[in-house]
Amino acid sequence: MTVLYSRAQVRNAITKGLTMAAAEAQVPSSDDRFTWARAAAMTLLEKPGAPWAEVKNWHYKASPATPPSDDDTPLFTRDQVSQAVTNGVDLAAEHNGRSCPDDLDNFMVNASLTLLDDPDADFYQVVAECYGERPSVVRSWL
Repeated sequence: MTVLYSRAQVRNAITKGLTMAAAEAQVPSSDDRFTWARAAAMTLLEKPGAPWAEVKNWHYKASPATPPSDDDTPLFTRDQVSQAVTNGVDLAAEHNGRSCPDDLDNFMVNASLTLLDDPDADFYQVVAECYGERPSVVRSWL
């Protein structure tokens, strides 16, 4: 049986994942690396392969007063979410002047996907599920 996730679940997991990454790295979650990664991931979730111009449109659009009518409808597989988040982080890194994603970007991906499956997960759970290292080692990479 394939589990499907709603746009709202995905958006919340990404937001919590980047917030966790920012807190652990002691970087503001409003930093461009996070806001652009979120915009890219959400854009690519809806339209894989979307050009950067569409990511910019998503990033700069005003938040709608009410979410789309299908915001809570399960539509996306975990694989679709994983691809969107991974490709979104890669795309944001490229457009933020970094030649490739770094450890903080990778943690953001892992945290977002862990939080998708377990919305109450914390840093220690992300580390336990995604890394073969102690939390202090992972934290030192960020």
